[in-house]
Amino acid sequence: MTTTATVESSEKKEEDAAVSLSIIVPAYNEEDLVAHTVKHLLKTAPRWADYVEVIVVNDGSADSTGRIVNKLAAKYENVVGVQQEKNCGFGEAVRTGFKHATKTYVMICPADYRLTLEDFNIYLVLIKYADIVIGYRRHRRLQLPFYNKLVSSTYHLFVNLMFNLNFFDINWIHMYKRSQMESFLGKSEGVFLLAENIIRAKHLGLRIVGVDVNYTERESGVPTGVQPKTILKTIRELLVFFFNRRQD
Repeated sequence: MTTTATVESSEKKEEDAAVSLSIIVPAYNEEDLVAHTVKHLLKTAPRWADYVEVIVVNDGSADSTGRIVNKLAAKYENVVGVQQEKNCGFGEAVRTGFKHATKTYVMICPADYRLTLEDFNIYLVLIKYADIVIGYRRHRRLQLPFYNKLVSSTYHLFVNLMFNLNFFDINWIHMYKRSQMESFLGKSEGVFLLAENIIRAKHLGLRIVGVDVNYTERESGVPTGVQPKTILKTIRELLVFFFNRRQD
């Protein structure tokens, strides 16, 4: 005979074993891609995760990104739309998204990339044995134009040397455990936040795994990673963080 307590215990175990995932999508002037990316995530992520929420943070876009985000949130119950009135930067968009995350695992995904089924599988398998999983775009860097390759290689060389790291790529998609994020979530406004998170997490002794993942070029829009303004901001944040840590 099956008792009520036994059934409830079984359901609780199934709930605990379920995989839940929050996907944070920072979006700045991504009107051409954000809807396609979100719909793709909603279609793909549930193949591997039992509970999925997509948190889209419009970072003060000057185009129609904000209106598109609102429409997506109104249409899909597991899409959370967050509006920042002014452009605060990638780092602040991620921190804002984290405040709205409710699932066990948190993934940071750019608005211009569509994760494949294989990607989700790789991340969700490895996160069971590590605290943080970061993706490597190894083939992409080898195929970059000379200037882009120089910027990427130089940046990673300095970050690895200055902070005693050994990661091929720290600027791509990260997956964290939500219960740990608050302990290492960085304060940088720009893309250096991703590196800062890894540096802080390593200092805490967390297990970090890097793995090769798929990569496809954006279909439209302009990437901002190698623009002089972005590069200068990243260098400034890197140096400020480095010297502040030396003083601590």
